[in-house]
Amino acid sequence: MSFRGNFEYQLDRGRVAIPPRYREDFNAGAVMIPGVERCIEVWTLEGFESYEALLDEVPIELADGRMFRRAVSGYTFDVQKDAQGRLLIPPRLIEYAGLAKDVVVVGARECLEIWDGAAWEAQLDALAATRSEVLGEIGLRKQQARNHPVAAQGS
Repeated sequence: MSFRGNFEYQLDRGRVAIPPRYREDFNAGAVMIPGVERCIEVWTLEGFESYEALLDEVPIELADGRMFRRAVSGYTFDVQKDAQGRLLIPPRLIEYAGLAKDVVVVGARECLEIWDGAAWEAQLDALAATRSEVLGEIGLRKQQARNHPVAAQGS
């Protein structure tokens, strides 16, 4: 599943709609976690299992490993959609993401993200700049690979 697009909604008593085209993907439920940026990530159960596999990458014997596990597992909320295709967002996550009335549900490929509408709008210029920069870097790597195929394979 590849989640994409952005959808404007209003928070209604802590609930937000799942975009209609993605509602069936959440029939078994959803997992909400704080995003790295001030948003809420919304994962399908299957998608979250893949995400959780990252926990195995960081040794539990290291303090950072234990902290990472707590950061992921300790703030994970299992939620179910209601009959109208909405998810009830836990108050702690509403506070974390600074959600007001207007929110934007954004497709982030592997998951959906829920953003405060004003916070989403405030970063649009930065998103465009980042896209341009990353595409330029990809173009340079492709060009280098064409010009030096042996060196590109060794990197």
